[in-house]
Amino acid sequence: MLCMSCLYDMPKTYHWQCKQNPLFCSFSTLPFLSGAVAFLFFRDTSPYRKLLHRFKYNGLCEIGLYMGQLFGKELIPFYGTPCFCEQGIPPVLVPVPMSSAKRRKRGYNQAEWLAAGLSAATGWPVDVTAIARVTEKRSQTVFNKQARQENMKDAFLAKRISHHTIILVDDVITTGATMESCARALLDKNPELTLAFAALAYVE
Repeated sequence: MLCMSCLYDMPKTYHWQCKQNPLFCSFSTLPFLSGAVAFLFFRDTSPYRKLLHRFKYNGLCEIGLYMGQLFGKELIPFYGTPCFCEQGIPPVLVPVPMSSAKRRKRGYNQAEWLAAGLSAATGWPVDVTAIARVTEKRSQTVFNKQARQENMKDAFLAKRISHHTIILVDDVITTGATMESCARALLDKNPELTLAFAALAYVE
């Protein structure tokens, strides 16, 4: 899908090379978090912004699948190690859910396609039933960080699950409010979980 030149020029974050990366440190108020990585930097001037936009809004789901496979190859040494995976059990990928109304309108959940790509590269299973979006709030794009956190409060409902380790998957992390809300919902029902984040892109 991408030529060698485009692959070389991708604005990779290289978060997977160091646990104490800028994204992980931005979640310093979440002591339960075991890791946080994004594949690319999301920049307004970058040509890759159009690629991400087409994946999220224009129905080009195969972009997410392809980018997830590239991302997954980088994640294996980071999240596939014994120090992260309890008793050698691989992590389970949980895509951030969207409301049923938004899914009907868009036709797909981009986080699920990204998770499918990650799974294809790593062999890690995907669980799309662990958590549900129970309220549809206003679009996060109109809020600052504090308002985004308030907007996402109680937006998700998780169930009791048997997984030991979960990686929450989403397309773009801006302030992290959506990921944080999902994580808190999962931990509310599963306080013993080892939990981490993975996103296709991170807004600097």
